[in-house]
Amino acid sequence: MGKVKKKLQPKRRRFTIWKAIKTILVLILMGMIYSLGIAVAENIQVDQAIEDFKARAVFEYEEEFEYSPDVFQTRRYYKVSRETSYEIEDTRSVFYDNTRKFLGQKGDIFTTQLSPFPYSPAGHLFVSYFFGGHAAINDGENRFYEAYGFPQGEETIWDFIQHPGNEPHNFSATISRSSSNYWLNPNYRNTSDPVYPYYGTKYRPYFVGLRVKGITDEQLDGVVDYAANLSDHALYNFLFFLDMEYKYYCTDLVSRAYQSVMVEPERQRNYARALNDDRFITSVNDLILSDETYMTVYVEVKDDVWYIYYLEDMEV
Repeated sequence: MGKVKKKLQPKRRRFTIWKAIKTILVLILMGMIYSLGIAVAENIQVDQAIEDFKARAVFEYEEEFEYSPDVFQTRRYYKVSRETSYEIEDTRSVFYDNTRKFLGQKGDIFTTQLSPFPYSPAGHLFVSYFFGGHAAINDGENRFYEAYGFPQGEETIWDFIQHPGNEPHNFSATISRSSSNYWLNPNYRNTSDPVYPYYGTKYRPYFVGLRVKGITDEQLDGVVDYAANLSDHALYNFLFFLDMEYKYYCTDLVSRAYQSVMVEPERQRNYARALNDDRFITSVNDLILSDETYMTVYVEVKDDVWYIYYLEDMEV
């Protein structure tokens, strides 16, 4: 009987290991299905939010706007009525100044669902659909703080992953302040850029501008200060939802900057508890769909015409 038991034990062990592997695989599959379902639902909701915003718009006028000497773009302006209390209470224009050349005031969040690498079909689809392409915070001086970049020269993604993030470095991909307000720039890239065949000379063919409901001027100062204090040294987080203590990705920077002024210090987390209703990975869709934000502008470029849907200016 003893010999029989010894022969059966390895089979039982193999059976137990195989059962554990199958359980793990099933859990992974269920997680993927759940994530896909959430992504599908959120993308549908974002599309509907954009359509609802556009449905409130009234055509204002069309012009050939001279963005820079001898560089013109056809613009069609559609003003959207301010209807809710938070839209009416914030009397600031969505434009930087009366020239309407630029969009954005201090603390405004600009987002695009489209990834920065459309030349990679699978990666582009995955990033655009699940996470979104980019988000940035207006600094109030017509520039943007953003977590953005790719390894340069001899740098590798592994170099960034290995670095703890809280020690000196000379890596290139950090939180930075943009050199300009590029969102409406018709000459953002040249024809040699690998992205040019997909997006042309513009930054993206469509994007969304957001504001936070009921935010104060003091809080906006705090948001910008938070990003400024990280500029030029806080590393880009290529692991996204891991290694988040000292590293940031674009939407993560936005939500954590707002968390710093909207959430009590003892309740703040790396998975931000602001502008991110699911309290996990902050995506572009999370920012757009958050109960704490509202849409101020939507821009889309079709057939070289720039359609600008914006919350109307308040009479003061």
